[in-house]
Amino acid sequence: MNLKQLAASVAACAALLASATPGYSQQWPTRSVKVVVPYGAGGVTDTMARITADRLSRTLGQSFVIENRVGAGGAIGIDYAMSLPRDGYTILFVGSTLFTVLPLAQKVNYEPLKDLLPVSITGTNGMVMVVPKDSPFKTLKEFVDYARANPGKITYATGGPATNNHLATAYFAGREKLDMVHVPFKGGQPALTAVMSKSVDMLFSNSSDLIEPAKAGTVRAIAVSTPKRMPQLPDVPTVAETYPGYEYIAWNGYAVIGGVPQEVIKRLAEVLIPITRDPQVVATFDKLGIEALGTTPEEALATIRKDIPIYSQIVHIAGVRLK
Repeated sequence: MNLKQLAASVAACAALLASATPGYSQQWPTRSVKVVVPYGAGGVTDTMARITADRLSRTLGQSFVIENRVGAGGAIGIDYAMSLPRDGYTILFVGSTLFTVLPLAQKVNYEPLKDLLPVSITGTNGMVMVVPKDSPFKTLKEFVDYARANPGKITYATGGPATNNHLATAYFAGREKLDMVHVPFKGGQPALTAVMSKSVDMLFSNSSDLIEPAKAGTVRAIAVSTPKRMPQLPDVPTVAETYPGYEYIAWNGYAVIGGVPQEVIKRLAEVLIPITRDPQVVATFDKLGIEALGTTPEEALATIRKDIPIYSQIVHIAGVRLK
């Protein structure tokens, strides 16, 4: 899918969100709801999904049950959800790349903003670059200088192709003309285990996965992707302090497959907004380096509209092509 097709999908989604499907019961949900997470357990998306799904269960009086469907950068989870009835009893918790990156990087069986509709962006997070705790690299510049002088020698882990941690790393490598070897894993936790065991040289991944290991000293943090230093890791510089212009922020949130009744989308967003902005949830997210949001479907759509050209440029620089 190219940028023009994505833009057309945005317009179609805007029209769809403005409409309503009359006659659907306002009592939704009357039974348990499946929450498909297209990534592995333990990563940022899964963690946020479990925190908010628990609140949804308590608020709406029905179980919201997480089901992880991993693979193909998240596309397997989308395909699975598309195979199920579109009655509001299967929803998704997704990452931003499923709307903005994956359709550009590989062939997928869905069209963003037609087959996959945003409901609410739950939160945003930056990335942390870490190396093994006894790595010779103590600064980002030392790492980059070595990588430049030794093309093909540095390995980096990711949670899978076309995921945020893959794109953040490939984007940085593309900007700095670094030749590094990608070692994909099925999720952020296996990738973290690989860098801790020194099986790989570097991991540039979600803050929620890496803040605590960095604080505990089981890995060494050398940079963060946010515009300003993270308050959770105040001594770790931003990438931009050494290499100006680099920034990478990811978001996660709820979505549904196209055809789910509009009343469900509206009801789900109405409940999610106060849940996400609850002080306890905000505090829990903050410890993980996540900024809680809680948007309406329209606000989520506007964010995606803004992200499409930005991520198209990032994908181009990163050279992420999986087709």
